Amino acid sequence: MTRLEALQSMLEYENDDLLAKVMIDRGISDSTAEYSAADQRSIELAAADVYLALIAFPKFREGSKYIDYAKGALMSLRRELLKKWGVLQDTVITPGIGNLNSNPQVW
Repeated sequence: MTRLEALQSMLEYENDDLLAKVMIDRGISDSTAEYSAADQRSIELAAADVYLALIAFPKFREGSKYIDYAKGALMSLRRELLKKWGVLQDTVITPGIGNLNSNPQVW
């Protein structure tokens, strides 16, 4: 399995441009390289980035095709991955609201 396939397996989403961009942004230089356990952190954080991108996607309907991502579920998945890798603490700054706790952390 390649690194790209490992990322796709977490998402069930296929947009080569978005996935390639996220992998480059995360420093995953060769998406066709064989996936290994050493890649787990970078791939899971890339998945968290894709979840954030999907949250921003609008609902889409064309004929019988309808796409509406469960934004709450995606945010939950993202937060869990960020917390797992120590990128997110239990505090959040909510845009327009301010700190939910005394120690701010951007999600």
